[in-house]
Amino acid sequence: MNFTGIAAVIFTVSLFVGITMNLLINTVNTSLTMKIQAMNEELVALRSANQTLSYEINNLENKDRIYAVAEAADLDQVSDNIISVTGE
Repeated sequence: MNFTGIAAVIFTVSLFVGITMNLLINTVNTSLTMKIQAMNEELVALRSANQTLSYEINNLENKDRIYAVAEAADLDQVSDNIISVTGE
């Protein structure tokens, strides 16, 4: 076998390997892109749920709501029994 034949075989094998690697890389890239999109959708859903929970927490912390519930339960407000706790 002469040099031209060896070069042709090497070129053919290199071409085949290059095409195969290109297809493999594109497949992996597509798979990763789909996973990123799924994670972004999950992130949006979690942020929405977090915002809803924050809104509910703020509503539960509302003093007017607490006073309304206490009044509906016929509870009296005695200032000597009230202790205020504040965060830092």
